[in-house]
Amino acid sequence: MGYRIASAKAAVAASVRVPGSDLGANDSRVQTAQMRALYRSSRWVSVGDFVAALTFWMTYFVLTGDRAVFVWAGVMHATQMGRVLNALDYQQHAPRGGDPRPWMQRYLGAAALSALAWHSAMWLLLPTPDMASLAMLLLVLLGVGSSGVTAIVAWRPVVFAWLLPLLLPIPLALAWHQEPYAAALSVFVLVVLGMNLAFALNQNRMLMRALGARYVNEALIEQLRQQMELAARASRDKSRFLAAASHDLRQPMHALTLFAGALEKRLAGSAEQPLMRNLNECIASLDRSFNAMLDISKLDAGVVESTRHTFAIRDMFRRLHMHFAGQAEAANLQLRFKPGGKMLTTDPQLLERVLGNLIQNAVKYTREGGVVVVARTAGADISLEVWDTGPGIPESELPRIFDEFYQIDNPQHDRTRGLGMGLAIVKRLVLLLGHTLEVSSRPGRGTLFRIRVPRLDPDALDGMDGGAETVPSPMGNAGTLLVIDDEATIRESTALLLEQWGYQALVAGSGMEACRIARQHGESIHAIISDLRLRNGETGLQAIRAVQRVLGQPLPALLVTGDTSEEQIQNVHDSGHLVLFKPVRPRALYAALRRLGSTVNPLEP
Repeated sequence: MGYRIASAKAAVAASVRVPGSDLGANDSRVQTAQMRALYRSSRWVSVGDFVAALTFWMTYFVLTGDRAVFVWAGVMHATQMGRVLNALDYQQHAPRGGDPRPWMQRYLGAAALSALAWHSAMWLLLPTPDMASLAMLLLVLLGVGSSGVTAIVAWRPVVFAWLLPLLLPIPLALAWHQEPYAAALSVFVLVVLGMNLAFALNQNRMLMRALGARYVNEALIEQLRQQMELAARASRDKSRFLAAASHDLRQPMHALTLFAGALEKRLAGSAEQPLMRNLNECIASLDRSFNAMLDISKLDAGVVESTRHTFAIRDMFRRLHMHFAGQAEAANLQLRFKPGGKMLTTDPQLLERVLGNLIQNAVKYTREGGVVVVARTAGADISLEVWDTGPGIPESELPRIFDEFYQIDNPQHDRTRGLGMGLAIVKRLVLLLGHTLEVSSRPGRGTLFRIRVPRLDPDALDGMDGGAETVPSPMGNAGTLLVIDDEATIRESTALLLEQWGYQALVAGSGMEACRIARQHGESIHAIISDLRLRNGETGLQAIRAVQRVLGQPLPALLVTGDTSEEQIQNVHDSGHLVLFKPVRPRALYAALRRLGSTVNPLEP
């Protein structure tokens, strides 16, 4: 047994022939096409041949009374019958995709016999009694030869097998029987023969080129299909890899984040507090990287939905200014917003995320000058524009800046400068919102990102709202939380953090253990925090449902997961539970618990 590893390019080259490299007369595809072209025209050729022969011998007999024409007619019609039977046999028994050569040889033989049968009239009927009979005989033979050319151009051997036996011996027959004007008629016949050969061979070349172009196109289409399959497979493999790697890395990151949150309180005011601050900055950097990949996974999974509201741009710009003013000031940059009193109807949270990413990029790469964010009317749209005075982007790079992990001036992939996912997220969000994104840049002068949003319908002003987020119903006087996770470190860190906030934490490593704890504590359990992926194929959704069945009530639940695969993301969103993705920052966990509605007064994190 052998094993071979080859690149995708090599695999495609092995399975798809290089277009045109092996296309020729011996190619089975070409031969099959030629065979079908020949037999496709055989029916009407046979009908025309029969009518021409019948008309000729009847007319010739009436004009000359020569009974020798009956001998010729018998030979001619017998040959024609043979061609008809061959065509019928082809239609009934020709194998689809089989070897076409036997059928082509049979057609070649039938064409040659038919040509010889027609030409035999020159030997059976000459000499003729008058010049009119000779002229009619020559006219019929030349007409039959010329009219039959269009049906045989598909295969060059048939061209010669038809024209040469039919017309080439005519000068010899004229000279043998010493017909009048034999020399002049011979020259005329040879000229007609040459013209028919030239026409037939030219048509054959054109047909072969057409067949070549056809199969080249088919090869290119097949190559493109395989390349698309390889690209789709690579995308799926990438998603699976990111999901698996993300889940495995998020587990220890999640525990580390919770331990750091608990440790930060204990070290507050001590000499080690600066070290704790540096540790938290490292964790925050890792968290941003994980969240960027998670955002891409969520957008690719199609679980992000837009909710349209009518709102004032001024409010969004105010929040963005509060968020980025400190960064701009630290970089000695001016940051200005000009809302212009405009209003929009779109998803305010997603649009704010788009503008936030663009502003963050502008502040990061601008060394002097500043960043201006404006809203202006542009025809039927509102144009949201982010201008900066940064280094600009070369025109050749503009189509690539929205690709994942692509950074123009970071070939060493310095992770302190981010992952290069911000603009990839921007592109996906803009497409999700149905808006238009444009970018233009002048190297050395700056860059402009423009988002075009349809202008507000005046009738929508009556329904204007702020897009407030819906909060689940409160849990009541909840103070006891059941934590389900198969990782001991995560159970310990979560319980430690919850207890510092004033909750009582019960921990379980599986759904079975959680049910046992639920039977012991009964109604004192007020909410569940569960990891999505547990041991032995069990899921957090199953564990939550099992605990709810034991307690006989639908407890509020929070799912925590490090799985970023599209299928799992869709499943957790369809569950209806609150969802947090690992690593979970303490403040995010605290905010989620508040959303569950706990009325216990936990300590602020």
